[in-house]
Amino acid sequence: MKTRIFAIASALTVSFGLASCGEKSTENEEVIEVEVNLEEEKSELRKELERIQADIDKQIAELEAKKEKADAEMQAEIEEMQEELRGEKSDLEKAMDDIQKASENTWSDVKKSVNKTTAEIEKEWKNLKGEVEKAFEKN
Repeated sequence: MKTRIFAIASALTVSFGLASCGEKSTENEEVIEVEVNLEEEKSELRKELERIQADIDKQIAELEAKKEKADAEMQAEIEEMQEELRGEKSDLEKAMDDIQKASENTWSDVKKSVNKTTAEIEKEWKNLKGEVEKAFEKN
């Protein structure tokens, strides 16, 4: 009788052990999938910010070229515009740093914040482009 109870207990232990191994594997797969998705999202958002940063650099360079041909008043306006763009670029760099530091727990908040920053930068950019066009129409 003791042998039979021991055999049943051993069989249950083995089956519970195997069942829990299967659960751990599934949990690990889910964790890996979440980490991969998080890294993919971070990468995509980082690429978007890098694209915007490159556009800002291009705009700063274009303004620099125009500044060389402008009168003193216009040069002052261009410098202000360039400073605004540098501020936007600084905001992007902070957002990229936030993305890099984001964990699975903070990602949702970081993503919302970065998307808000990006939207604000794009809005400011459109306004600034309009200002640049108006300023150069005067000359």
